[in-house]
Amino acid sequence: MMTGRLLSLAAAAAGIGIAAALAGCSSPGRIPAVAGRPPEQRVITVDAVPAAEEGGLYVAQAQGFFAQFGLTVKIKSITGAELGIPDLQSGRAQLVAGNYVPFILAQMAGSFDRKPVSLRIIAAGAQIRPGSEALYVMPSSRFQTLAELARAHARIGLDAGNDAGGVLVGALLAQTGYRLGDIRQVIPTAGFTALPGMLSSGQVDAAWLPQPIGEAAEQRYGALPVADFDQGSLQDFPFTGYLGSTPWVVAHPDTVADFLQALSEGQRLADTDRAAVESAMVQYTDVPPVIADTMAIDSYPLEMDVPQLQRVADSMYEFGLTPGAKAPYRVASMIQPEPGLTGG
Repeated sequence: MMTGRLLSLAAAAAGIGIAAALAGCSSPGRIPAVAGRPPEQRVITVDAVPAAEEGGLYVAQAQGFFAQFGLTVKIKSITGAELGIPDLQSGRAQLVAGNYVPFILAQMAGSFDRKPVSLRIIAAGAQIRPGSEALYVMPSSRFQTLAELARAHARIGLDAGNDAGGVLVGALLAQTGYRLGDIRQVIPTAGFTALPGMLSSGQVDAAWLPQPIGEAAEQRYGALPVADFDQGSLQDFPFTGYLGSTPWVVAHPDTVADFLQALSEGQRLADTDRAAVESAMVQYTDVPPVIADTMAIDSYPLEMDVPQLQRVADSMYEFGLTPGAKAPYRVASMIQPEPGLTGG
């Protein structure tokens, strides 16, 4: 179990006082054996934020889909997508699952932490759904609407600067006639793991909490969602994806193909069988069953949709996350084509 900045989101959900025994996982599914070349690399590490957005990954692992394609996938928990970029640069991880924003920013800069980087998106991960991403306040809060928070220049807790939180909160504020600059962003060193306690103690007036953290905060502290992000311009917003460094992706086409086939089975099952997501999250992220059973989950697309993914870059540009840019970044330039790719 990790501590400090690298403490998993799942551990934070358990750590705010909700303990339960682990639930059993579903019986492994069966997918047809694939005849073809073996993967160039059989053992790979995938950095992933242990949240509901990566349900397809955890279901694929729990059901044994990766193993059926000859892969041993090790999932390493991280608390923010940007924390996986150094692992891609060093080769400690081959793929990262997380929200698109920090990856697009790194690709635009051509570097991360003063080291060169080139990234490829190989698969879509999740699109937000009602309840999966929300802004929370305490029951006693004097703020009952997003507009009230904006008018008061309230303190809103976000996971990191220049991240998806800026896009999500900025879009909601725009829908009510306000700007991201109308609120005060509070970025704790420990990220999401610190936000429920900060909200409860009054250190922030509201906080962006994904699942399962949001559900845990509701059950432990009585936190209430004041604004759901799945509305207006953010409805069905593409939130997370799977990425690798360009050199590794190009040099391992069969490994990537096998990973994508197995992941696709996981995505398909996760999108149609909630129980499979709950069981896999309990097994691989330490989320207590009492949280897994009640948390909202995302939708898990089977294909990358270029116009859909471009919404992320367009929003980043609109809400000032790409200062100096003359136009939104073209996400298509960092997408690794896959069968069934939509748009161009």
